[in-house]
Amino acid sequence: MNIFLMGGWMMWPLALVSVTVTAVMAERILLFSSCPFPPKDFTECLERAVEGDTARLLEALRKVPMLRRFADVMERTHPGREAALRIEGEAVIKKLEKHLSLLSILARLAPLMGLLGTVLGMISAFSEIANAQAGVNMNQLAGGIWQALITTAAGLFIAIPALFCLHCFQSRTDAVAAALSDAANAFPSLPGEH
Repeated sequence: MNIFLMGGWMMWPLALVSVTVTAVMAERILLFSSCPFPPKDFTECLERAVEGDTARLLEALRKVPMLRRFADVMERTHPGREAALRIEGEAVIKKLEKHLSLLSILARLAPLMGLLGTVLGMISAFSEIANAQAGVNMNQLAGGIWQALITTAAGLFIAIPALFCLHCFQSRTDAVAAALSDAANAFPSLPGEH
């Protein structure tokens, strides 16, 4: 707590950003861990579906709770199936992308907030030195700079894991989107569908 307080008032907004980033990352990790799709044998499922055996592909989709409706729509035999699949696929992707823009903004904002805290701390340190009656004390200067850099370190400490997780979440979302598109294309078309 001592280092936190030494970082100055900018540490409080950084703490709020840190809590928000941690909450978003935890929620997204839970969501993505409940969506183990596509499975390892997905290519084989697609090949079988192209040949007309759609059971394994539908089973793979239904194992994931958020993909059950997609599987149900895929299995239907009505002329609007293609449009319904697109709508269902977009709903799944929207669910996977939820809060990723917030995570992206906060991951980019945290280092800037840290830098602002450092600049304000440096201004304060040099102001104290300029107002000192005696000569410049190197220990005082080093201590002021050390304190000012705490916020930069805090901002980077928040941003690095947030950006890493953001990349992982976006990669998983892209993989699910591609797999859903492949699944829809592998499923036998109905007469009148393109």
